[in-house]
Amino acid sequence: MQINVIMQKENENTIASAISSCLEKNAKKAYFFVGNFKETGYKIIEEDLIDIKTKLFFAIGIDKKTTTKSMLEGLLDYTDDVYYYSNNNINEYVSNICIFEYSDSVEMYICTSNLSESGIQTDLSLYTKIVYNLKDAKEKQDYKNQIKELLKIVELDGFNKLNKQAISNLVEQKEIFTTRQYNHNVMSISELLGKKPKANDNGNKEKLSKEEIDDVYAKDVQIPKIDLSDISLDIDIPTEEIAKDAKKEEIAIDYEEEKITLPKDIESYEEVKKEEKKESKIDKNNELYDESMESEDIDLNKTLDINNMLFSKADIKLDITEEKKPKKRATKKESKKIEDEEVVKVKKVNLNNVTNLIFELPDKNSKEPDSIRVQNYIKTMIPAFFGLDDAENEEINGTLYKVKNIELEIVDVKENQRYEDKEAKITYKPKQSYLTFNSSYLSNVMYKENDIARIIKLSENVYHVEVIDKGMQEYKVWKKLCNQNLKASEKKFGVM
Repeated sequence: MQINVIMQKENENTIASAISSCLEKNAKKAYFFVGNFKETGYKIIEEDLIDIKTKLFFAIGIDKKTTTKSMLEGLLDYTDDVYYYSNNNINEYVSNICIFEYSDSVEMYICTSNLSESGIQTDLSLYTKIVYNLKDAKEKQDYKNQIKELLKIVELDGFNKLNKQAISNLVEQKEIFTTRQYNHNVMSISELLGKKPKANDNGNKEKLSKEEIDDVYAKDVQIPKIDLSDISLDIDIPTEEIAKDAKKEEIAIDYEEEKITLPKDIESYEEVKKEEKKESKIDKNNELYDESMESEDIDLNKTLDINNMLFSKADIKLDITEEKKPKKRATKKESKKIEDEEVVKVKKVNLNNVTNLIFELPDKNSKEPDSIRVQNYIKTMIPAFFGLDDAENEEINGTLYKVKNIELEIVDVKENQRYEDKEAKITYKPKQSYLTFNSSYLSNVMYKENDIARIIKLSENVYHVEVIDKGMQEYKVWKKLCNQNLKASEKKFGVM
């Protein structure tokens, strides 16, 4: 038996290359005992599974964060021997062992990292390679005992056979999602509960690790415990003291009922109050009148509808100054000028404080593959969100633009890709019907008609944009928040 400890470092001596090499040598059998089998890792080794004669066996852990329906269906295309263990429970399946059987030898790899793209290619990781010589009777018997024990664990300890019906059940029971989930810069639960990033040697705050983000319990937050078992909460106060204090607080009030003047035919003050209550009516001419004021009594047990709290329910009026209105039919140029001078007055929603813009995208413009367009109607409504008043004038291809330099974080939700561009821009050409967010990284995001863009303003010059494909599960949530019609368009948007 040969045992070697190998260091994977930045695409050198990678676990992925070792797996690929073993499959290329046409192993008779290959066993994968993998507790955290991610879709990114599966896509890498899948290239070597095509058109091979190796008999495959998978015993994997699944969870709703990393396992997708497409990955499980893909595994069934290559073998029927797939068994799964649900890591959504308290106890998880933790294993990373890959075994390849040949006629005269066996190669076993015991890994410390997960089977993910970074785990088998770029992470700094140690893994052990064990080679059994099957020509040696003792080593052959040792290996047989070892593989028999591993298969016995799968048979007895909570694993289930995977098939198409099982996949459907897992999706229906929300054990897995149909598509891979993603992470972005929004504060995690662990941070909300008090866990803070630690400062490095330079004094800069480091981001929380994946494990720290997943751990929703902030271990550095101390919750005091008080033992009240030996404490008596009974308080003895002499009765005479209570009577004495009460006597001091007594205040005599000389009240004469006949001083209150009552209307004729009314015998008591209670009748006056009843009349007032009866005559209390809602004033429909009041500027704050709303039809909902005449609805029946409020049901305090009724579930709140988030749509009632969003922009669509705001009381918004467009106040166009009278002298700006043309007395005769306006030309196209005059109408455009009036539209730009509209003043938006909001009573219930302060549009100057908008930090989230959600809108349905048009099809990607092949002439501007590195941009996302935002209709001028939105720019006019929430100008503070874009902050173009302080933008600089810049000539681009012979045309004068308003240009604001920004930092832009881009998340392609479907492909689970993230890009950071410190040299992105917001550009706007006078009289243009839209403004654009420009970044060279946007050319990598292949959005389509009616996909949703969510733009978050993190600070005056820092923005975060997510592109959510309409085929994804998250799309339905954001679709509900797009509840305002864009001008001269069937597409919708929403702000928060």
